Amino acid sequence: MSLLATLLGDAPSSADAARGAGPRLLAYVADAASAALLNSAAPSLLPCEVRTGDIRSAVRDLARQRSPDLLLVDLSGVADPLAAMEALAGVCDPSVRVIAVGDSNDIGLYRDLRRIGVTDYLFKPLSRDLLEGALRAAGAGAAADEAPGRLGKLVAVVGARGGVGTTTVAVHLGCWLADGARGRTALVDLDLQNGTVALALNLRPEPALREAVEAPDRVDDVFMERAMVAASDRLSVLAAEEPVEDVIDIAPTAALSVLNRLQARHNYVVVDAGRAQGGAARATLEAASIVVLVGDASVAGLRDLVRLRAAIARRSGGGRLVTVLNRRGAPGELPAADLMRTLGEPPEHALPYRPVPLAVAAGVGEPAFRHCRRFREAMERLGADVAGQPAAQDGLFRRWVRR
Repeated sequence: MSLLATLLGDAPSSADAARGAGPRLLAYVADAASAALLNSAAPSLLPCEVRTGDIRSAVRDLARQRSPDLLLVDLSGVADPLAAMEALAGVCDPSVRVIAVGDSNDIGLYRDLRRIGVTDYLFKPLSRDLLEGALRAAGAGAAADEAPGRLGKLVAVVGARGGVGTTTVAVHLGCWLADGARGRTALVDLDLQNGTVALALNLRPEPALREAVEAPDRVDDVFMERAMVAASDRLSVLAAEEPVEDVIDIAPTAALSVLNRLQARHNYVVVDAGRAQGGAARATLEAASIVVLVGDASVAGLRDLVRLRAAIARRSGGGRLVTVLNRRGAPGELPAADLMRTLGEPPEHALPYRPVPLAVAAGVGEPAFRHCRRFREAMERLGADVAGQPAAQDGLFRRWVRR
């Protein structure tokens, strides 16, 4: 399928390229007959590996290893195939092409699978001709009625004002989506001169982001791969440290072009949009599927939180707005009763004030939730909400209000 489509498998060797080798295929089939047919037909078309199991086996394995270019999964005996496909989407790179096989000759299921991006659905018993045709079409990406590739989720993190911890939330959210949700994640810093996303993870940015946004027509996937710095096997950072005396104005269309390219290669793209004062940051908020608005409970922070929340709600974009109260419990914050009167309702999430673990984590360049249980639990709730996973909704702020 062009489902969860991802062409990000292991790079072919020069010898493979010379032979015109197709994308790498990983297949999971539950019955011996289908496995035998795949082992017989597939190697003549493209490098492949056939494993015994169904889509649940694929989800388990791909949560721990890099995605292939082309994936074949068995839906036989799976009670809810669409839910299983969504689980697969959560661990696959977005550009993986997926072919599904199953024991149900159901046109409704076929249409549902195509709608979510599956390249093809074949029902058993498999025939050699149909299997080879599906592999050729998926490998070339040339099916006449090919569904568009599935894009990763764009998450914009914006601060109500400076100093409320926008970058802290963006960095920890990106780390959690990579570690906790096991998604291939890109973390982007739109402040090319003074951004601290890379610094928070003890990384040195590659000097390519500025060129990417100033000349987006010259950017391709290879360029983007080189511009990004790996923080872990599932988390990459796109940031810059340009001279502070330069005047840099990122065009909104250029920023969206770069972000769209990242969405085609990642499950999640988390953008630190700062205070969203520039055109590029505001365009990112418009395009985001989720906007995470960060504020604190100080007088000025609460005032700006209310103002920006109203402004974002009036924007033309259709993304969901999630409000995060950061540094809950910090000295000088307003009482809970005043917060409730001002906000009208509790924010969706609250992160506790834990300056010592945050300082220790910043010193070693790793997430604070590895050092602080309370902070980890709060980030798990926020991360699960952004990823669309079930999680306990009785957050810190709600428990605090009740007390």
